[in-house]
Amino acid sequence: MKSLKMNTWKAILAIGNAIFLSLPATQAADGWLVDFDKAKAQAAKEGKSILMEFTGSDWCPPCKALAKGVLNQDVFKTEAPKNFVLLKLDNPRDKSKQTPEEIEQYKTMSAKYGIQGVPTIFLTDEKGRPYWQTVGYSGDPADKYVANLKEQLGTLAKRDEAFAKAEKASGVEKAKLLSDGLSLVSEELALKTYNDVVSEIIKLDSDNKAGLKAKFEGLKQNVSFKAELETIMRSGPGEPEDTVAKIDNLIDKNKPTGEALQEAIFMKGAILFQSDKDKAKEFLLEAKKHAPNSETGKRIDGILDQFFNKSE
Repeated sequence: MKSLKMNTWKAILAIGNAIFLSLPATQAADGWLVDFDKAKAQAAKEGKSILMEFTGSDWCPPCKALAKGVLNQDVFKTEAPKNFVLLKLDNPRDKSKQTPEEIEQYKTMSAKYGIQGVPTIFLTDEKGRPYWQTVGYSGDPADKYVANLKEQLGTLAKRDEAFAKAEKASGVEKAKLLSDGLSLVSEELALKTYNDVVSEIIKLDSDNKAGLKAKFEGLKQNVSFKAELETIMRSGPGEPEDTVAKIDNLIDKNKPTGEALQEAIFMKGAILFQSDKDKAKEFLLEAKKHAPNSETGKRIDGILDQFFNKSE
């Protein structure tokens, strides 16, 4: 009898291992996919959006907090898959459990979606075009977090309504409606992930009657400017004044506006923060003026409150 029981358990374990090993590599734990193309195919088939998480699962404290507080909670596991196909794009330090394709996919996707920090969550349509994003974890409980995700489906509906009206329009009117649809996402993200729509807007407003051609061509220049700015910042440590001079030369050459200009001036303030605090504050205040309601603009408020006396 004992031998029979032992053999039975061995058989069960063998079957369990076989099932585990037969799971596709594109399927992560708890219903998460790890392959972008698979996620798009499933979303199209099921008529759902994609919830895309960029994470650093084994080293990023906010990522771990989001996983513990929301993603691993029953309410998320039950409710989120009703509306979203879950896609995890992980960049762990320990990559031994990832395929070479997953590792390369993260590099490609993080560049495409302009990832600046993790966790970053995108809600996208079945083509992977985002309509909402959030960075970090606010600490909201799982039920509130899930409720907010569901509310964002309304944003998708507004985008789709604008695009549907555009299909029935022509010329500048169509360009305006397409632009209305894109206004629901950040300008930089629109350029990176709705490039076909942006190109159509520029073509439809070729004589710039609605000002849309100039707007979107200017945005394209700003994105290129930001890429050059990042190259300067990543070029390695040097004298702060030399780096600031390089940024000034870049500004003179490209003449950026709005958030792109703000980002450059903000960088100058950050570079001089240790060596010349007065000048740093001057740059931060100047940067704030160019796009006060942007994410960087809001960050500047916090920096000024934390590190500078308001009376200064």
